[in-house]
Amino acid sequence: MSLILVMGGTRSGKSAFAEKLVDKLADNVAYLATAQSLDQEMEERINLHRQRRPGNWTTYEEAFEIPTIINNIKNKHNVILLDCITMLVTNLLLKDLDFERVNNEILLEKEEFVLNEIKKIIDCVVEDEECTLVVVSSEVGLGLVPPDTISRAYRDINGKCNQLLAEKAEKVFVVWAGLPVQIK
Repeated sequence: MSLILVMGGTRSGKSAFAEKLVDKLADNVAYLATAQSLDQEMEERINLHRQRRPGNWTTYEEAFEIPTIINNIKNKHNVILLDCITMLVTNLLLKDLDFERVNNEILLEKEEFVLNEIKKIIDCVVEDEECTLVVVSSEVGLGLVPPDTISRAYRDINGKCNQLLAEKAEKVFVVWAGLPVQIK
């Protein structure tokens, strides 16, 4: 299985590019969505993504158990589009997090947990030669330094996840203002 990473900032066009890329690769596409509809703004974003998807794609929505889903569906599809790692990191970091008791030790444990989940995703694709995994992720480290500990931990964890994925990816694209640039 080959791994392709598509990165960019918020509203850079990375998801739209990844969708076009995947559409060229195969007809039998699985779209694996990690976003959760927790408020109206997220529901609008999710609906925008749904409207762009071709009707012949199969959609799987899962916020946490991504390696399990990939292992369960990779033999049914030629291409899996995972959109996106950034939301997955958010979901995993905040799951069962006691905001009143957050400290560096807890955040380091969360970081280890999230990185292990990303490694499991990579392991799913390394073992299979029949399916391509295209992963979308945001670059969140180019802006201001976040003012609080949890947000800084999130930024750092997301950056480490992107590094792990880029290292193992066959191809890496960065999308700036809707323009994709292949960097690997």
